[in-house]
Amino acid sequence: MTTFSVIVLSALLLFFSLLIDYARIAALHKLTEDAVRSSVRSVLSAYDSVLYERYGLFGRGGTEGKMLFAEAMKANAEGAIDSNKQGMKLVRSKLESSELHAASFLGRHDVFGRQVLEEMKYKAPIDFTLELAARFVPMAGAMKEASVAVNLLEKMRRLYEKREAHLARVLVLQEQSAVTVGESGIAAMIPVQTGGVALAGETALGIASEYEDYAEMVMHDQSLPPGEKAKYTSEIAEYENKVRAFVIELRRVSGGMLKQHVKLHGNAIKELEAARLLNEDMLRLVQQANQQSNLADYDAVSRRSVTGSEQHFVPASAASDIKQVKEAATELVKPDGWFNDYRQELEAQGTAASAVDMEAGGFQSSSLASLVKPIKSKAPDRLLESAASLRLAYGTYEEKYILPAGVIVSRKQALEQGNIKAQLKQQEEQAGSLWKRARGMLHGLTAIPQTEEHMQTFEQVKMRYNENLMFNQQSDNTAAAAGAGQAVDAHEAAEQSTALMDGLFSGMSGMLERARDSVYYGEYVISRYSHFAPQYLRSMMTDGNVSELSQAVSFNNQEAEYIIYGFHNPIGNIAAAYGELFAARLAIRTMEGLIESRSLGHPLLILSAALIYGLEKTIEDMLAFTERGSAPLSKYVRVELSYTDYLRLFILMHGAENGASLARMIAVIEQNSGTTLSAVPSGVTGEGKVSAQLWFVPGMMQVLGKFGLLEGKVVGNRYETTQTIGWSY
Repeated sequence: MTTFSVIVLSALLLFFSLLIDYARIAALHKLTEDAVRSSVRSVLSAYDSVLYERYGLFGRGGTEGKMLFAEAMKANAEGAIDSNKQGMKLVRSKLESSELHAASFLGRHDVFGRQVLEEMKYKAPIDFTLELAARFVPMAGAMKEASVAVNLLEKMRRLYEKREAHLARVLVLQEQSAVTVGESGIAAMIPVQTGGVALAGETALGIASEYEDYAEMVMHDQSLPPGEKAKYTSEIAEYENKVRAFVIELRRVSGGMLKQHVKLHGNAIKELEAARLLNEDMLRLVQQANQQSNLADYDAVSRRSVTGSEQHFVPASAASDIKQVKEAATELVKPDGWFNDYRQELEAQGTAASAVDMEAGGFQSSSLASLVKPIKSKAPDRLLESAASLRLAYGTYEEKYILPAGVIVSRKQALEQGNIKAQLKQQEEQAGSLWKRARGMLHGLTAIPQTEEHMQTFEQVKMRYNENLMFNQQSDNTAAAAGAGQAVDAHEAAEQSTALMDGLFSGMSGMLERARDSVYYGEYVISRYSHFAPQYLRSMMTDGNVSELSQAVSFNNQEAEYIIYGFHNPIGNIAAAYGELFAARLAIRTMEGLIESRSLGHPLLILSAALIYGLEKTIEDMLAFTERGSAPLSKYVRVELSYTDYLRLFILMHGAENGASLARMIAVIEQNSGTTLSAVPSGVTGEGKVSAQLWFVPGMMQVLGKFGLLEGKVVGNRYETTQTIGWSY
């Protein structure tokens, strides 16, 4: 029994020994995991205070990480100094080794973007952004119609001017054709005007009037007896030579006239056909006016119920008034019957010229036939009738196309459309003058002195930008917008402004419908980066003085503009931002101008007048920005919008969540802080190796380890375990 009891008790003792050590091992695992986790968090508690305070970003900084992790692990794993010597502990662990590795870096776009979104998710003034959008909601319908109307009328205007130029050339060719006939000399060879002019001489009527005398002489010589000498041989020969020479010259002149007339007539027909094709293009534009794909964004904004939008409103008839202006564009299209009538008019002129040539040929035939002998009659009726027909044909042409030229004068009056073209010309000159002034204000930025110091700063930022793109394995394939200042004239500026407004409403539509990340990125840029205050431009826009701006265009004054547009020079970003600000104001003011000018009737007069109104008010707005930093949104929505409000909209339009924009944000931070974010960890992985002494049978625990029942390993009489914990901000 004693032996049996020893065997049983030994087995139980061995079993309980294993359980005790196994429990101590399990406790060691838990303690080690907690120690590593706590140590990793201790490492992350040392962050770069400059990055956090200025940009709200968390990145490792301060005490060196590996040393901090080793100290924290030693304290967490082994306890305070000499604590192991006091009392009894179930598990007395010992730190064998520790390692710390960076898990992610703040320069990574996904890491940087996540921190920005987390930062702005709670801090971004979304209510303010919604309030900003609310101010545009009441204008959406009118701006939609204005966008369509301006784009349509500008396209129609270009085609209209080309069409009218072709029609003007048709009229010129008509006049040249008439000059060809009038200056051919045929009138003098008939002659057309016979008052006070002797009918004798080398003219058609003169030859016809002399024919009776010629016939008498011929008949006299024909009646002489055989052998008697003819009396009028020389006179007869002289008349016949004169007739032959005259009709040859008449046919030469008439043929040359007709040849030139036919050429001019053919060119006129071609010009008329070109005008007709342009007229068809104009008709297609009118039919396609409402099929623009970007119009849905205006509707999406106008349908949204945004708190505060009911405080702002435009006249209920604004959209319908502008729509009527757009529909009036059909008045610029001429009916097909108009071109058919004009073509018939040209054909009639050609026929009239051919009639003159035909009658000239008829006179030639009659004249030569009258010389055929023997002559039995001395009556000049046939020649006089032929000369009269020639005179009548020329007189008909002259009355219609030369003097008084009733047909051409009537056509000229029809093409001039009363005083419409004169008014258009006057308005174009006024719009051109205003655009020259506005362009001068915008292009004054290009004359700002650029110091070497500023250029070097931008070069440094560009280098950081490219390095960050390479770190994220991306390339710079983006193109920055250059603003409306590149427009060559006021009309092109108007089209650019409507395109920009389409983009603004597209951005607002996306923000209202999907609460896009662009809102958070945009608010981050506005709140954390500097922007170029419009007051800096006051002296330049009022008196053209740019000397004061040489220091104002430093990089530190335009960080937000650089992030949006990405130009690596002191002027490009400012010019782009203020160019788009000008375009946005011009689009809104032109919308107002369309409503104000709708009573002018003619669509192109309305367009020009609206553009003049828009330019005048936009120039006033730009001066208001330079004076107080804001300007009224519209005469209908009387709220002040600041320059930063428009920057928010421009960010929505251009987007700030793309790789290039994020790289520019990072480059600015690196330039200002002197820290390379690509080397700043935002997360770490800690690894700690901890051991504890086994109390009982290390050999048995080692056997269990070989069967994979332990997570660590037995080394001598100690058990070692390694724990790895990753953590990030």
